[in-house]
Amino acid sequence: MSTPSSTLALVQRFPGIRSLAHVSLGCWPTPVRAAPELAPDGGLRSLTIKCDDVSGLAYGGNKVRKLEFLLGQALEERRRSVVTFGATGSNHVRATAIYGAQLGLRVHAVLSPQPDNAYWRSNWQAVRDAGAVLHMVDSYSQALSFGTELRQSLTVKEGVEPLVIPFGGSNARGTIGFINAAFELAGQIAAGLLPEPDCIYLPFGSTGTAAGLAAGVRAAGLKTQVMPARVTDLLVCNACVTASAANAVCDLLHSLEPGFPRIRFRPREMNVLHGFVGPGYAIETPQSRQAARLLRE
Repeated sequence: MSTPSSTLALVQRFPGIRSLAHVSLGCWPTPVRAAPELAPDGGLRSLTIKCDDVSGLAYGGNKVRKLEFLLGQALEERRRSVVTFGATGSNHVRATAIYGAQLGLRVHAVLSPQPDNAYWRSNWQAVRDAGAVLHMVDSYSQALSFGTELRQSLTVKEGVEPLVIPFGGSNARGTIGFINAAFELAGQIAAGLLPEPDCIYLPFGSTGTAAGLAAGVRAAGLKTQVMPARVTDLLVCNACVTASAANAVCDLLHSLEPGFPRIRFRPREMNVLHGFVGPGYAIETPQSRQAARLLRE
C-alpha cells in the first residue's frame, strides 16, 4: 500500500511542505535490518541495512522516493510526457518507465551506452515492456543536446511541454525524497529500532541521494555522517555538485515552510569516497562481486 504525503515523516515535521506536488508510489517507512554477520567484513562494530529495495510494489530501490515528487509535479502540471536520461541499464529509467506508465504518462528515455552485463539486459527489457520510447545516443553530452531537441519537438506535437527529469532524478524536487528518508530514519532511531548510526554508506552517482541525506540528517538533528562512494565520472559526481544540490533543496523547502532550516553546505563537508569506482561506471570489480556475494548469503 502506498503512503499519502500527509504521513511522510518530513511533512509531519514541517506541514507547509504538503503544498508541494506529490504522488504516492512507495511503502514507507522502509524497514531496517541489523546485519551483525556482515559487520566484521567491513571492520565495523555493528551494521544496519535500510531496506529501500522494498520501497515499492511495482519496483523498489532508491528512485521511488524521488519519483513521488517528480511524477507528482508532472501530474499537477498536466504534462503528457516525461523525458529522462540514463545509461542503457539505468535503474532510474526503469523505475520512471514503470511508474510513469502506471500514472498514464508517456515516458521517453534517452539512453547512453554502458558495459554489457545481466542486469543491463534485464533493465533494458523492463523499460521496453513498460512501453517507454527509447532514444539511443552515444554519450552523456549527446544525451543532453538530444534531450533539448526532444523537449522542443514534443512541445510542438503534444501542445504541452514534457517534464524533463535529469539523470538519476536528481534535482531539488527529487532530492526531497531523501530528506524525507533521513526524517524517516530519525523516527526509527527514536522508536528504538536501531541506534543512531555513526555513518551512512551509499553509492554515489547522480548526487541527489547523498545531497538529500546530508541535508536531511542535519535538519533532523542527527550527528550521523553521510559517506557517499563514487561510482561514476568525477566530472558529474563530486563534492561541489553535491553541496550545491543540498543547498538548492534546502532553499526550496525553506521557501515552502519557513520553519525548515536554511542549511548551507560547503564542498569540503561532503565526505566523498573516491576509491571504489573501479575502471568505470557499471564495471564490476572483485570487491564489488565479493560484497554482492556476502549480501546474497
